[in-house]
Amino acid sequence: MKNSDLTGKVILLLTNSKLPEAWRENGAQALRDVFEDAGYQTDLTLCDDPKKICDCIANETNPGDIVVVGGGDGTMNAVLDTVIENKVVLLPLPLGTANDFARTLTLPDEPLTAARAAIHGQITMLDIGQVNDQTFVNAASIGVPADARHRIDPELKRTFGAISYAVANWKSWQEMTPMELSVSCGDEEPQKLTLRQLTVTNGRYFGGGLRPSENTRPDDGSLHVFAIRDTVDTLSGMDIAAELLFGSVNDSNYAMTMQCDKISIKGNDGAPILADGEIISKLPADFTLHPAVLPVFAPNTFFDLVSDNASKEGQADIPQRALVNDIACDTQDLAIRLGAIVPVAKDETLKAACHDGARHLRDISRQFELTLRPYGLPTTSPDPDLHSLEELRDRVMGWLLDNADTRLANGLKTRCENLLAEIDDLDLPALPDELQTPMRTLNDEIGHLGNIFAKLI
Repeated sequence: MKNSDLTGKVILLLTNSKLPEAWRENGAQALRDVFEDAGYQTDLTLCDDPKKICDCIANETNPGDIVVVGGGDGTMNAVLDTVIENKVVLLPLPLGTANDFARTLTLPDEPLTAARAAIHGQITMLDIGQVNDQTFVNAASIGVPADARHRIDPELKRTFGAISYAVANWKSWQEMTPMELSVSCGDEEPQKLTLRQLTVTNGRYFGGGLRPSENTRPDDGSLHVFAIRDTVDTLSGMDIAAELLFGSVNDSNYAMTMQCDKISIKGNDGAPILADGEIISKLPADFTLHPAVLPVFAPNTFFDLVSDNASKEGQADIPQRALVNDIACDTQDLAIRLGAIVPVAKDETLKAACHDGARHLRDISRQFELTLRPYGLPTTSPDPDLHSLEELRDRVMGWLLDNADTRLANGLKTRCENLLAEIDDLDLPALPDELQTPMRTLNDEIGHLGNIFAKLI
């Protein structure tokens, strides 16, 4: 589907329970304005639940209409098949708890900002996964995540959002019996595995902001699998959680990964399968991929993640564009990480280093932002829930471990070393003059922090 296939009509489909109070009073006028200002005829329909949304799509739309669906991942999962069957274009509006599908598309968490970013973007055709006879777009899991689904505290979910998922997963990790499974990926011979968890991913995120691989995309033509063996202890499990937060278990010592377009899992018959936040099937299971079948309006930042962050036509270019982008994003992420550790660190030197380092890195990030804006960089921003998830993980470490400060310092030292290596790979004199100064300042600051963390180990 191409932009030229659009009818020029936007249908807003919002559930009453997800509707912000201000929109309830004025008929979501601020949201309607976003699309009408972009030149689209816009109609609003309030729905009781995802089934009513599907009925509206089936009965009240034409091929080429844009359907703006407000909700979380469960709502998006519920409308997938109807969107595809009726040849409309989905524009997801993040109004749920986790919003992993919206996050995968690089949509901002604030609904109006997300709507503006998407409607001024482009149509893309996404893959969807299928497990048995049920489709999913983000991920499907067995083991700990599926068991954790019934452990989520509704009150905690309402109050703290994605943190409730982490708490429920922690409980399941401690109490759930590992699974004896036979797993085959593609045409390979089945493997007999004893696992705590197996997750099949199609999108970039699942479980409230966890990201199993930096390179996974919902349009790459593959299903991606990661599995955690039963031999992984609690401390190593926390290391896996950190790897998921920071973007890759591909090279993990604790998780095994696979990539294919079909997966078969046998054993533990009847065990639930969690997909896009809902239990949708049970074992045994056959997973398949349907490539490029879901039309979605995505912001330009989603497309910027492809082709080594190439600059768009008419946009100023910059030498070493992809590496500069990585450094800018990693600087932002490290600033958040340092800030999250401040309230949980016990060692005063560690606490002070994290406090001052976070402040200095935020200053450098602001300089990067001003300098790199004409080049369309950085192409991503930190996940909205990253700070909360990081702080939760570090608090759990503090509760369980006497040497939590040492482990935190060691992790920060590694991250500093990785960022220094990225800076070292730069041909600094080739960069614009206004970028060289903050880059040198960053190098000095990261080197200083790395030395402090090394002395604390």
